[in-house]
Amino acid sequence: MKTMVLGVGAVGSVAAEALAHAEEFDQIVLADMNLERARKVEKKVSSDKVVVKKVDASDVEGMAKAFKGIDLILNGVIPRFNLGIMDACLRAGSSYADMAWDVALDTTKAGEVIKETPAWNQLRRDSEFKKANLTAMMGLGCDPGVSNILARMAADKLDKVKEILVRDGDNGMVEGHKFAPLWSPETLIEEVLMPATIYKNGRYRKLPPFSGKELFEFPDPVGRLPIYNVDHEEAETLPTFIGEVLGKGCDYCDFKIALDDSYVEAIQMIGMLGLGNPVKIDVKGAKVAPRDVVAACLPDPSTLGERAKGDCAVGTVTKGLKDGREVSYYSWIQ
Repeated sequence: MKTMVLGVGAVGSVAAEALAHAEEFDQIVLADMNLERARKVEKKVSSDKVVVKKVDASDVEGMAKAFKGIDLILNGVIPRFNLGIMDACLRAGSSYADMAWDVALDTTKAGEVIKETPAWNQLRRDSEFKKANLTAMMGLGCDPGVSNILARMAADKLDKVKEILVRDGDNGMVEGHKFAPLWSPETLIEEVLMPATIYKNGRYRKLPPFSGKELFEFPDPVGRLPIYNVDHEEAETLPTFIGEVLGKGCDYCDFKIALDDSYVEAIQMIGMLGLGNPVKIDVKGAKVAPRDVVAACLPDPSTLGERAKGDCAVGTVTKGLKDGREVSYYSWIQ
C-alpha cells in the first residue's frame, strides 16, 4: 500500500516516522511545499520506503495529479485546506485521513446556539466517498483521535452516558524559548482566541474564550494544572456519535486544555492587539495577515522536538449509569 503524508511539519513528520515502520505500507511519500523540510524528515526517518515530492495544498488540480496511484492521503496541513484536499482525493481515487478540521468556519458568537457545527462541512461528503468506494476519516490524531477512542471505550462500559469531558494537559517547556507552541502556531492562536464549543442539553453552544478555568488533576508526573474551555473537535462529534449513533445519550460535552499563565497572557495580548487576525491587511504596500506574521516570528514546531522537555496527558472523563449506579471512567494516554 502507498501513502502520502501531505505536510511534514511538527505532526506530519512524527506520522511519517510511524508509517515508515508499519509493514502495511511499502511506499511513503513525504509531500510538502518546503522541499528542504521534507528532505530533513526523509533523512531522519531513514527508510528506503520514503520518497519526497513537492505538493501545494492550495492547488486542487495539482494535488489530484500528485495523488494518482496513492492509496491513502494523510493530511497534515492546517485545516483550512481540508475540503480542497478531499476534492483532490475524490478525483484521484485516494482514501483520505486528517488530524483536525476547520473549527474556525463557525462564526457563532459567545452565548449563542450553533446552528451547524463545522464538522458537517466534511461529514456531508460521506456519500461521495462511499460512491467512489473510498474511505475518509476525520480527526485521526491524538486529540481529536485517541481521545475519541477513549471516550468510546468508556461509553461501551456504560448503559447511559451523561457527560464526556476531554482534558489535555502538559508541563512541557522548550529550552531557549519562553513561548514555543509544539504544533501549528496559527491553529493554537485561532482555537484559543475564538469562542469555545460545548454541548449541553441537546444544543451546541458557544462560551467566551478562556471560560471555565479550573484546576484539574492529571496523572503523575503531569499533576494539577489550570485548564480552560477551548474550541476543539471532540465537542462537535462525541455527542452525535456516542449519544445518537451509538444510542448511549449525552447531556454534556466539553474540551479543556491546560494553559499556564504566561501562555494565557501572551495569547490574550495577541488578541487585544488584533494580531490574531487571519485576514490580510495593507502594511506599507505589502499585504500580510497579522496572525501569519506572529506565526513566522515563532520557532518552527517541527524543529523543537529534541529540545522539548516534560510530560503530557490526554484523556476523557466519561460519566454515566451502569446497572442503575452512577459511574465515572477516567481514561488517558501519556
